[in-house]
Amino acid sequence: MPTQAQVCAWIAVVGLVAPSLAFAQDRTERDVVDLIVRDGPRARAIRSETEVLRREQLARLTYPNPGVMYSREGAGFTEFLQVEQALPVFGTRAALSRAGVAATAAAEAERDARLWMLRADAAAAVARLSAAQARVDAAQAHARDVERLIGILQIREREGEGSRFDRLRAEQELRDTRQLATSAAVDVAEARATVTAMLPRDVAVGRIAPLALRLPAPASVDTLMTRAGSARAELRALQRFAERADLESAAARRLRLPAPTLFGGLKRADVESRRERGGVFGVSALLPLFDAGGREAARWTAERARVEAERLSIEHQIRSEVARASEALVLRQAAVSEDGEGAGDELTQIAEVAYREGEVGILELLDAVRTASRARVRSIELRFDARLAQIALERAVGDILWP
Repeated sequence: MPTQAQVCAWIAVVGLVAPSLAFAQDRTERDVVDLIVRDGPRARAIRSETEVLRREQLARLTYPNPGVMYSREGAGFTEFLQVEQALPVFGTRAALSRAGVAATAAAEAERDARLWMLRADAAAAVARLSAAQARVDAAQAHARDVERLIGILQIREREGEGSRFDRLRAEQELRDTRQLATSAAVDVAEARATVTAMLPRDVAVGRIAPLALRLPAPASVDTLMTRAGSARAELRALQRFAERADLESAAARRLRLPAPTLFGGLKRADVESRRERGGVFGVSALLPLFDAGGREAARWTAERARVEAERLSIEHQIRSEVARASEALVLRQAAVSEDGEGAGDELTQIAEVAYREGEVGILELLDAVRTASRARVRSIELRFDARLAQIALERAVGDILWP
């Protein structure tokens, strides 16, 4: 029979985990990440910014509104009613259209870069939740092992083969283990809250099915760098922005050409003893005496120089990121390969047999059980670190390396 303290401890663990699992659905890591990038609130906000810029560029191509003017002169009756319309001729509108296409392409590339960073953040958060759930399972398995030992010790105590000290020491170990299980459950709740904040409002996630960790050796840094050069959306965005700067500079230089405005209408005026009606037609033009577009063109030329400098800086940064992430992944994979998974269970079995035969005491037996539990947790941490290293390398390359 479990004691009252045992029941309260397990109720605390269930109380931390159960509310977040209500109405939740079990999903795989990749399904959750895809859902975040496709329908998550941050993803929608990133995509909406691109739509705003596209609309802004379309607004630049709108024809100027026509104007209507009425005037009346009282000294010898004369009145005018005329309409005027500015005409964007000399290729100004076409130049703005080309610049708008380049600006939209740059915004779309920047959107892709931000969505890729969101995917990497989501993958890390989901992997953290999966690892936290595995740590809860390990803590619960440890508690079950200690509970099984307590059952054996109670039988031995009733039969006179065991001592009360052994049973009390094992029960203390069980309380410590359940405290660790409670802390692990808190970590799960925090990790699930982070993932839930990235998901659509009405979507809840229950248990995450862990992604099978594959450990192929990463490609060489030069190969990964070549792939990053074509995959990183930041580089593509800077290239499109440089094209936009050239086109905006060309459009600004067209301001030196006069912009005509046509106007026409009706006129009524007193002529001798009667009023005559007639038409009015004319054209006006702005003369680029003070602003010929040179300053705006120079600004876009300077902007292009800045973009080129930033592109070189990002290329150098990407090479550093790829090299660092690749080296870290190799080390993490080696640590996983060297992990003696399953050795802790064998140690527990040997220690339990030795305790039954009187060769070791309860302290040695509990230490073996505790060591086996630490080995399981260490294996979880090693695999989690290796998964984070894979995500970091994918983030640096800008493409999925382990589909």
